[in-house]
Amino acid sequence: MFFRKKIDVGEYCAGSLNALFSPGREKVWQQLRHACNDPALSGIDRTAYINHVRAIMVELLLIAITKNFNMDIGSEARFFAMIYFKDHGASHIEDIGRTYNQLFGTTPGDGVAGMVASFSDQLTDGRLRQDTVQRLRVEFYAVLRSLFDDFKSIKLTTKRG
Repeated sequence: MFFRKKIDVGEYCAGSLNALFSPGREKVWQQLRHACNDPALSGIDRTAYINHVRAIMVELLLIAITKNFNMDIGSEARFFAMIYFKDHGASHIEDIGRTYNQLFGTTPGDGVAGMVASFSDQLTDGRLRQDTVQRLRVEFYAVLRSLFDDFKSIKLTTKRG
């Protein structure tokens, strides 16, 4: 029988959020933007671009946690993220993320596609090229797959339970 390593949801979220807020991660996202070579994507203000990508990544993290564990763990993760944003002066990420979270849950068939479409609409008035939209969709799905793979070997727990 395979036993998964137990990790407190707060510790897991702290590590994940610290990584998402690191300069190294910003560099990766800037490289993605450069690799797409899309004038509409390149024209987005750097701060707005980073904030929106970061909000999407946080929402994907929280969605993956909720889908792989119970609602208590998902709620704990979302609460931890909210406190993290407040403590780090990044409450705007939570505000941006709400839209992406709603779209993921209400877009029939493909929540990630809904997130990418909203990203394009909000930041470029829908001017992203189709190949860029597809690339972002693939990149975001890769993040989800990676998270789901992580959860095959770990079990998130709470200190309360």
